[in-house]
Amino acid sequence: MRLLLLLAAMQGAAPTVGDTVRIERVLGDVGGAVVRPQPWTLGDLGEQLGPAEVVQGARGAVVRYALVLWYPGEQTISMPGPVLVRRDGSSDTLAASSYRVRVLSVLPAGEPRSKLPPKPARAPVPIVSVSLLPLGILVGVVGLGLGATALLWRRRGRAPERPARVESFPPAERLARWAAAGEYRAALEGWSWRLARRLALSRDLEEMAELQRVLEAITDQLYVPADSARLAGLCERAAALDAAA
Repeated sequence: MRLLLLLAAMQGAAPTVGDTVRIERVLGDVGGAVVRPQPWTLGDLGEQLGPAEVVQGARGAVVRYALVLWYPGEQTISMPGPVLVRRDGSSDTLAASSYRVRVLSVLPAGEPRSKLPPKPARAPVPIVSVSLLPLGILVGVVGLGLGATALLWRRRGRAPERPARVESFPPAERLARWAAAGEYRAALEGWSWRLARRLALSRDLEEMAELQRVLEAITDQLYVPADSARLAGLCERAAALDAAA
């Protein structure tokens, strides 16, 4: 395969010492092989800036290196040949290619280097810088947040007080009328609320035991079939226990 070697010419003036120099090598059609550029070691002459690039274009595969050179003058450098990895797993290392690069000096022309006065040293950059600015910004942000919260709180005013909870139980007279009308189950449900409150407030062990027995009897008879006489008797028992308070 015929290899085309190309040195990418810098636009405008030639590069100076320390400038980035980009050098390309056109490989053309590589037949679907994977192109793996090798590291370019320049020694004391310069160094490679980052990994090489491989791009595909109208000219085929192109390998591009970015270099920096430390010495002025005409420099001859040798680019390492890339490795072509075929689809069948075989590989082929291409031959190295040479380039001539002209690098200009950054020193004034026509004057001996020994007579050039050195530039004054720059002031050292401090590693630690002490400043109260971050603390001031933090205090200001916190103060603004607290002020906005206090302002919203004052605009809202005090939260309305919740009304006291009032417990309402059916009066004994109404429950007696329900029982007289034959609504035993409704009356027994009302008696259960009144007797449960009595049980919670009572301190008499004998009374508490009797209340517990009546409440259990109401629970047993409230949702099961029962004759009217038994329900009426249970209503009388609950009414008498409630009236004994």
